[in-house]
Amino acid sequence: MKIAAILTAGILMVSFAWADGTSSSAAALARGDSSKPISILLAQKKVIKDAKGSEQLVDAAAVKPADIIEYRVTYTNVSNKPVRGVVAELPIPEGLEYQALSAKPVGNVLLAAKDVAYAKEPLVRKRADGKLEPVPYTEYRRVRWALGVMAPGAVVDVYARAKVEDFGDKSQKASGAAKSSGS
Repeated sequence: MKIAAILTAGILMVSFAWADGTSSSAAALARGDSSKPISILLAQKKVIKDAKGSEQLVDAAAVKPADIIEYRVTYTNVSNKPVRGVVAELPIPEGLEYQALSAKPVGNVLLAAKDVAYAKEPLVRKRADGKLEPVPYTEYRRVRWALGVMAPGAVVDVYARAKVEDFGDKSQKASGAAKSSGS
């Protein structure tokens, strides 16, 4: 059986294909289809630092520009059989900036931007002149982990961090630049 889980704009979606080629839709799983062998729990926490500089994770019900969010997904094989081909995928929506080297575990993680295939971090792309350039972290849009085989009862956590972008700051800078170039 193959499993894939995707967080899309704050919604965790699940799809999988059984070894015999049959599949189940995310809608069927959302209705409580009991054939779901993997339990998936998504946690979204805000990363804050105390007075001593130690990090703490707190509830992220409300966020503001420059906040760092940690997305953690816990996968548990609740079946009595091994599940093969487990893949976790975490989209990084527009408005969030992936934080360098924050995707864990690192051994089996790949990232992608809109115009770049999945690869190890840091991502690069080819310019029009054929030279390679680094992809800015603001353009990273997907994190993928190949979890492989999960034994019955196995639990795996994956996580990554993203910073909430400050769009007001960018629009002020852009309008300020436009005013200064037009004067």
